[in-house]
Amino acid sequence: MPRSVRLLVAVAGLLAVSSARAATLPDSTVREAWRLTNGLEVRTLHVPNAAAVSVTVAYRAGSGYEPVALEGLSSLLAELQWMSAAGNAPERTREEMASVRPLGWECRPGTRLVRFTEIVTAQQLPGVLQDAARRMGGVTVTDADVRLALASVRRDVGQHYFGQVSDALYWRVSAIARGMDDEGIVRSAGLRGLERLGMRDATPWLQRWYHAGNASLAIAGNLEGLDVRALVQTLFGPLAGGVALPDTVEVRLNGARRTSSWKGLREPVGALAVTSPALADTLQPGFYLGMLITGPALIRAWGPAAVPLTSRFQYSLLDDPELVRFYPPVRPDATDPDALAGALYEQLMVVGGQNVLGSLLTRVKRSVRWLLGGELAPELRERLRTDVSGLGTLSSGMATRALWRGDPFWAAYLARFDATTLGHNYFYEWITTPEHQSRLLLLPAH
Repeated sequence: MPRSVRLLVAVAGLLAVSSARAATLPDSTVREAWRLTNGLEVRTLHVPNAAAVSVTVAYRAGSGYEPVALEGLSSLLAELQWMSAAGNAPERTREEMASVRPLGWECRPGTRLVRFTEIVTAQQLPGVLQDAARRMGGVTVTDADVRLALASVRRDVGQHYFGQVSDALYWRVSAIARGMDDEGIVRSAGLRGLERLGMRDATPWLQRWYHAGNASLAIAGNLEGLDVRALVQTLFGPLAGGVALPDTVEVRLNGARRTSSWKGLREPVGALAVTSPALADTLQPGFYLGMLITGPALIRAWGPAAVPLTSRFQYSLLDDPELVRFYPPVRPDATDPDALAGALYEQLMVVGGQNVLGSLLTRVKRSVRWLLGGELAPELRERLRTDVSGLGTLSSGMATRALWRGDPFWAAYLARFDATTLGHNYFYEWITTPEHQSRLLLLPAH
């Protein structure tokens, strides 16, 4: 550990705050939550015997806050915040991150939040927090940094829309649900509104979005012997706060249907995205549970996804709650995207008639409660002894819930989720309504 970090830890010990507010849960984990005077929301979860520690810093800086003329700005600023020089730390590259963070790292721009996650050993935690605090205090950006970041973001967007078929289906069906046509997707991928941005343009945006008052910090893993509260206060307490962006981003979606050609494709493949009920709807937890039952049942009925697909079903409540994605099998001679809706409807009629035992509902609820802020299931606690990726999901969810809607909302959501008795087929009429569906069929290019 560098001498400067050792000194910080020593000072933190002198500033230690009582842990009387820590809550020990029935799963043996220890949870703490507090807010610094500069506005930073802090969440920690001590997981005894976990293999590592995961740190996530989240900001309200997602694409939902972008001006219309600057589409892609959120991803550009995230790249700059993550890779630019900060304090006495030099700029870095993605390749360097892969070597210095072998356990895992992620820069994840989203609609509402941008999240940065690093998975490290307990010995590395003070140094990682010191670097995170430096970056929260402000990065130093040059015109060259902006050009490099824009090139990286363009590559990412290009891969989303024009790379692997599975990626293209995921991102394109979301785009058409938002009202974009094929020409609009091409324009969006070009990021032309960002071409003239330089250091003088990017810096004020970074200062407006990336500060302690607009952020959350989550730390999850084996924190045995570490006074994390004191360390966080020492490193992040002196940082200036600022005006937080409002937690008001809403996504407007409409049903749509689209057919596109794809070079190199042998047979048609497609995606059908269903708009979910609003997150604040009291029935939404029942919808979530119903999809958790329905998705695996459809996978069993349709069989595993075959190349070029990688999945039959995707739904991430904390990343993209507005859309549930299905990838039904279609006939080799299919040319109409309505074939996707027909394939889904046909199988839902079978799945919907199947009895779901109460024991299955209990197991499913228990397996995902941790994503909503509940206790860790015994099998997950055991897996976290070796599976460090699970820690990344854990800290990312903690940071997300703290900043998006807030812990009280998610506590109420979890209570409704636990109490729901709706059948898994309760929402089948909803998901088969054309106005709630966006259908994209990719056809072989001739």
